[in-house]
Amino acid sequence: MPVLISPSRKSFLRALTDRDLVDIGPATLAAELYAAAQGADFIRTHDVAALSDALTIFAALAKHHDGS
Repeated sequence: MPVLISPSRKSFLRALTDRDLVDIGPATLAAELYAAAQGADFIRTHDVAALSDALTIFAALAKHHDGS
């Protein structure tokens, strides 16, 4: 079954970081990248551009690390 995750701006991130909603972007992005690395099929996000850029960089770094 495909997995959809949506950690964007969730209260558990605010509880873990003690940040207000307006400051939760980095924590959201970290949770989304972790979900992608763990194999999530779909990620619902509020900041598509940030997640797209982060996934591009993550993939490039992973490719470089693998020696490809």
